[in-house]
Amino acid sequence: METEAFERPASLKVWHVGPEHFFPTDPERFGSLREAIAAAGDILIEPGRHPWIVTEDGDLLPPNWIRTQLH
Repeated sequence: METEAFERPASLKVWHVGPEHFFPTDPERFGSLREAIAAAGDILIEPGRHPWIVTEDGDLLPPNWIRTQLH
C-alpha cells in the first residue's frame, strides 16, 4: 500500500459475532486511514467485535491486517 493511502479518507465498519451483525449500522468515516486504524485498534480489544476498514480506493482491510499496523 502506498504511503499516501494512509492520509486519505477511510470508513470503519464493525462486525459482531453476536445477534447484531453490524455495529453501528452505517460505517464511520474518518479523515485518514491512520485515524481509522487507531479507532479499529480500540475495537479489537473488545471480544466478539471485528473491525473492517474500507479505503477511499475501495480496498477492504480485515482485522488481521489492522493488527499488523498497530504493532
